[in-house]
Amino acid sequence: MGSRIQLAVNEILAQVTRPDRWGTLALMDISLRYRRTVIGPLWITLTLAATIASVGTVYATLFKQNIAGFLPLFAVGLIVWTLIATTLQEGSGIFVASGHLIKAVPAPLIVHVLQMIARNVLIFAHHLVIVVLLYVVMPWPLHWDMLLAVPGFAILLAVLLGGSVALGMLCARFRDIGSAIVSGLQFIFFLTPIIWTEDAVRGTAFHWLIRANPFATLLDLVRRPLLSLPTDAEQWLLGVFYAAVACAIGLGCYARYRHRVAYWL
Repeated sequence: MGSRIQLAVNEILAQVTRPDRWGTLALMDISLRYRRTVIGPLWITLTLAATIASVGTVYATLFKQNIAGFLPLFAVGLIVWTLIATTLQEGSGIFVASGHLIKAVPAPLIVHVLQMIARNVLIFAHHLVIVVLLYVVMPWPLHWDMLLAVPGFAILLAVLLGGSVALGMLCARFRDIGSAIVSGLQFIFFLTPIIWTEDAVRGTAFHWLIRANPFATLLDLVRRPLLSLPTDAEQWLLGVFYAAVACAIGLGCYARYRHRVAYWL
């Protein structure tokens, strides 16, 4: 098993250091998906912006929140959650969706995962335009602590990479799990402080959801620095722990089952 893990690590590192390969594939994927459109993937951004403006205003009114304080939290939270949910949903079916290529082209399986994550990160970058426009309308203080969003985003990507590999192989073997993941993410969305805030449940029995929910921690490691809000050491330690666990599980699955995936498709 040790030699399998070593070979898997070498294979993953060899592909991670080749962004020209999976990055180009991600750009081609986006270009083909939105060809003959005028603004391409910005259609997703416009839809998300309309959702933020309408739903955010309604929930701010229902929860009696200040719109200028609630809307940035809701917007950045929804943008980061969209990246998380989309990546895990597509990651669970990545090997099934790429089955024709896996059978025809002798490329490492990790390339398909990296291509999928790169594509979603590029779309996420488009969504950041919403944050910039929101800052113009409802400015918040800018601090050097905003740079902490970079390591927070790196931790999030590590979790998504390990989780996508593990879920992709699990769903390639057991196809029903993909539907369960989609339903589970919809349920987790309502348990994550996106449409509600931490202050709304502070001092109640539901406050434990924030610390017990790993998605809440991963989301805040990106959202809070972007909004110049403080993060505590516990959140960073939990984020590093989640990343280590996800990568360990993903590496174990990749080392043990990557040669079997083609036979499961």
